Amino acid sequence: MVILFGAGSAYAAAPPPEAATCLACHGPHGEGMVDGDKPRLAGQSAHYLDKQLQDFASGARDNAIMSAIAKGLNAQTRSKLTAYYASLPVPAPLKGTTPTAAQAARGHQLAQEGAEAKRVQACNNCHGPDGSGVALSAPALAGQLAPYLATQLKSWQQGGRKNDAGNLMSSVATRLDDADIAAVTSYYANLDASTPSTR
Repeated sequence: MVILFGAGSAYAAAPPPEAATCLACHGPHGEGMVDGDKPRLAGQSAHYLDKQLQDFASGARDNAIMSAIAKGLNAQTRSKLTAYYASLPVPAPLKGTTPTAAQAARGHQLAQEGAEAKRVQACNNCHGPDGSGVALSAPALAGQLAPYLATQLKSWQQGGRKNDAGNLMSSVATRLDDADIAAVTSYYANLDASTPSTR
């Protein structure tokens, strides 16, 4: 059975039964939820999603709800779920906070150029052109929810999240202030990543 998700002509298979638990927090089409700070899963690479589930299960990434769910998944179920969410078309950005002109300019600068004075490299250097993601190393940021991105950056800052190779995200996040975080997260949240791209 094939079901159309979202606008346009992108199709994906019906969700596997194991996805029922995911739908409550991540939306019926993996679009995430602005209220409740739940991320978009649709269109993220299967490799990235699988690593996060393994990290939740092992305790390398901390979240009581996700850890309990991840621990209950075997490798076959995890593979089925991650392949399903990776196959979903990326939805158009959900309505959230629209950046001011100054925030949009600063967000664009951080994404494209970085901030030399703060020794922060451009986000796109690791997360791909326009934050489209790099399959085996970094998640897509374009179209991701701003509250979720901000929460994660602050978690990297404060040491609550540390499941990246070489502590790169912690190094970057600790050099950003609240205004930078608001700017770069609203910038990425408002990028339309719904056009299919290679991930």
